[in-house]
Amino acid sequence: MKKVLFLCYYFPPMGMGGTQRSAKFVKYLPQFGWEPFVVTVKEVQYYAHDFSLLYELKNTKILRTESWDPLRLLARFSKNSSNKQTAPGTKKSQKSKGLLNLLNQVIAGWLLIPDSKILWLPFAIYSSIKMIRRQKVEIIYTTSPPHSAHLGGFIISKLTGIKWVADFRDDWAGGESQPSPTIFHTFINRLLEKIVLKHADRVVAMCDHLKESLLSKNGYVLKKSKFATIMNGYDRDDFLQFLKLSSHEKFTITHCGSISHVSNPKPFLKAISKLFKDRPELRASMQVKFIGTDIFNTLDNLLLKFELNQFIPSIQYLPHPEALEEVMRSHVLLLTIFKKTDEEIITGKVFEYLASGKPILLISSNGEVARMLQKHNRGTVVANDDIQGIQEAIFNYFQLFKNGRFRFAQPLSLREFDREYLTGKLAKLFSEMDIK
Repeated sequence: MKKVLFLCYYFPPMGMGGTQRSAKFVKYLPQFGWEPFVVTVKEVQYYAHDFSLLYELKNTKILRTESWDPLRLLARFSKNSSNKQTAPGTKKSQKSKGLLNLLNQVIAGWLLIPDSKILWLPFAIYSSIKMIRRQKVEIIYTTSPPHSAHLGGFIISKLTGIKWVADFRDDWAGGESQPSPTIFHTFINRLLEKIVLKHADRVVAMCDHLKESLLSKNGYVLKKSKFATIMNGYDRDDFLQFLKLSSHEKFTITHCGSISHVSNPKPFLKAISKLFKDRPELRASMQVKFIGTDIFNTLDNLLLKFELNQFIPSIQYLPHPEALEEVMRSHVLLLTIFKKTDEEIITGKVFEYLASGKPILLISSNGEVARMLQKHNRGTVVANDDIQGIQEAIFNYFQLFKNGRFRFAQPLSLREFDREYLTGKLAKLFSEMDIK
């Protein structure tokens, strides 16, 4: 069996969508003749931990290293370190999340380029080289964000001579996910991005639009043949125990995932507040659930603003299996995407939404996600500023439910987004590389 080293900062038990991409690749690669080894960081202070994600990786060799980055230092020295599992939503948790954001994005975002995780690289590079030599690893795979992981891949590849695959889940410079505080930061980030794209043996992008963005920013001087698209997806194993669940008795709309400037629920809440004022009887016939994390307390502030705090509970973080159970028991799944740039934002939850077979209410301008929903006939797309349109979409779905005409699509029917199938594409890419 051939061997590949995964260099990933975000990896289970950190409970965020980006961790699942790497974790699912690691889970399925042995089926395609590749044994994965993982180098990641030790326990860090993070707003969401999900130890259920580790269960299916119990036979994987995972090496956790030290780091000097803010998240790791907070875990070591803070009384609210993640091993105490402060409940999301508590005052301590909210203070901790605010401190995390201040250190990790604001202060470190100014002082450290490309990101604060560059302080992890000395430990990660040393441990990776030792593992590569001890295990005779043939390929190193790095994934971003954090984009500093690719700098680690560049150095390790040069020092060991092994092939290197750089996987981009988000854009590096100029996109929503990597805002630069100054022109100087933008210049350095684009320079580092060019170095990574030039020297990586293969580059994987999460979608075609991202692949084109990486190529265009380099003037299309790089060979297109070194670039490949492997999208995010869903793992059918995660859904099997929930396929026969009945839906909630009340009409239920669920938003699953973090609340941020990109996934701001303001238009939805404004629309449903107006709907309840126009049709107050609906309050007793439907429920809205938000599952995930909210670093800035955006949801609670909006609930107060629109007088919905007595109807919609505060956001609740649930382990991945429990979150999927709520998805499968819902009638409509809510997805909001705000973009200030032309970067395509396609989170992992999009594919789990699609896998569920439930209709999706997407509040966004046109983009790749909207095209996916329309292609597969999986929901309704309404512009962010069309409050009346959002209100009508909600009411139309409720009317279908009330009249017994609500229908779901077949779950797990979109094979092209199956994690096992997608891992096969990555394994094929590995095998096609000229390994010495």
